[in-house]
Amino acid sequence: MRSRTEIIRTPDQALKELERIGKLFGKGPNGVKVGLPKDSNDYPDGTSVIMVGTVHEFGSSRVPERSFLRSTVIEKKRDYKALFRNLTFKIVKGDMDAKKALGLIGLAVQTDVQDKITDIDSPPLVYREGNPLVDSGHLRQSITFQVDE
Repeated sequence: MRSRTEIIRTPDQALKELERIGKLFGKGPNGVKVGLPKDSNDYPDGTSVIMVGTVHEFGSSRVPERSFLRSTVIEKKRDYKALFRNLTFKIVKGDMDAKKALGLIGLAVQTDVQDKITDIDSPPLVYREGNPLVDSGHLRQSITFQVDE
């Protein structure tokens, strides 16, 4: 579907055109979630990967906060807005559908979050050297995205 530019001369025509556009955007996917889905696989010893991710993201009484999800979104907010704007333009022009655009946004955020997990080095660990969030790599590998239908 290609977009066409046309001067709308009456309020009735404008309302009909807005309704047509609204129907286009009212169908299909309407969001994307990035993180640890509720069906994430636990660690081999049975420890919940969601629990481990939550403890590191927000901290606890014994584990300092090592945000990998919120901090990534905050740091890359401008990049995500630009990506969203570019993909929205492609949707409006008819060059891409919403599901593909949301998938591209989800993949970009997923990759950035995984990179952040790899790069975090503070606060340092007390009991071993190395990256506090990468021991087996399971947490990093569990980060994914889902397009809402």
